[in-house]
Amino acid sequence: MILAPWDRISYIVQLIIACGIFMTHVRKRSGFAWRFSGCTIALIALVYGAGEFITLPSGEAWEVLYWATFGIICVPLVACCMKGTFIEAVYCTICANAMQHAAYECFMVYRVLTEGVGTGSGMSLANGVVIVLIYTTVYAGFYMAFARTIPENGHYRTSLNDLFPMACILLFIWVLSVLEHDSSTMRDVFYHISDALCCYYIMWAQLNGHAKMRLQEELDSVKYTLMQQEKQYRLTQETIDIINRKCHDLKHQIRALREMRESPERDEYFNEAEQAIMIYDTAVKTGNRALDIVLMEKGLFCQSHGIQLTCMADGTALDFMRMEDIYALFGNAMDNAIRAVSELKDPAKRVINVIIRGQGDLVMIQVQNYHQGRLRFRAGLPVTTQRDKARHGFGMKSMLHTAEQYGGTLSVSDDAGIFSLQVLLPKR
Repeated sequence: MILAPWDRISYIVQLIIACGIFMTHVRKRSGFAWRFSGCTIALIALVYGAGEFITLPSGEAWEVLYWATFGIICVPLVACCMKGTFIEAVYCTICANAMQHAAYECFMVYRVLTEGVGTGSGMSLANGVVIVLIYTTVYAGFYMAFARTIPENGHYRTSLNDLFPMACILLFIWVLSVLEHDSSTMRDVFYHISDALCCYYIMWAQLNGHAKMRLQEELDSVKYTLMQQEKQYRLTQETIDIINRKCHDLKHQIRALREMRESPERDEYFNEAEQAIMIYDTAVKTGNRALDIVLMEKGLFCQSHGIQLTCMADGTALDFMRMEDIYALFGNAMDNAIRAVSELKDPAKRVINVIIRGQGDLVMIQVQNYHQGRLRFRAGLPVTTQRDKARHGFGMKSMLHTAEQYGGTLSVSDDAGIFSLQVLLPKR
């Protein structure tokens, strides 16, 4: 098989451009521009020289091997330029091959259709412009849909389990392309369209798989958070019970001591001691044991940190909820509110308001607090303001998960510096 000079290098040029596109949003090695330029020149020279001195034997098997070799020799280019594992380099190269082949099949559809209607070679310049437009359009579409969305934190999250099916499908497409007859029938148009769709499917499957992986990781994080909160609930319940018993005993002991010798100093001392421990004996009584524990625990923290907590709660309306779900829902809501008002310097705004009441067949839960700065929302939920995004931001997802477990809804709003969280749950 003897090819013209441009035909010898056109395929490798298309692949190199495709590899560059899929390396746009990944971490690159130092001196990327020099590395990429040097590898590009070396590959083009290698391919051109091979075409000059090597004549490929005829046969479909050799032709499949010939085109597959182009894709394989791009792996060292990507590995040399991209900062990542060898598997990532192979993955990036396969994606680039899929994009290039999709563009090629779209070009083949154009060629078959134009030959079918009698477009002659006299329109070579116009045809060249159309070909460039086809490749540019397909490459731009793949970039917008896949090349800029699949990488995460500058890396391709992949494994051998991803590479094997992708490589098999791509090899199958190559074989079909070689077996297709070079004719101008509508059957060939459908062949080319099918090949292009298979290339698109390779990338779509990867994008969909990555999305499912992220959702699974978020769900695992929510489940882990709920498990940890359940453990914390049990620990907090035991701690508060111990504190209450100790406070009760201490009050009786202080009263007994008061009946001893009287003196101003003794009375003043005991008054201060009794006032100090009274903070632990002001248990919240809402009618729901789990809710009482959450509000008491958070209330103690608020009182010791200069935060005013107001609460109007009918805890009996939450009797249908599991205690660990109550703790997860209100624990996260209170933690978020406490974190927000703790950043405020104005004492008058360090206020948290909690309302829980039944409204017909629904239970309305509302937590309001002041905050500073502007909040960003994504998918209806505020984006965490913590620097460590990987370890924060699950609290709101946990509350949403809890609300949806009971067939309820969660909504948030930000109006004039007041953040409002509202949960509506159907009574059971």
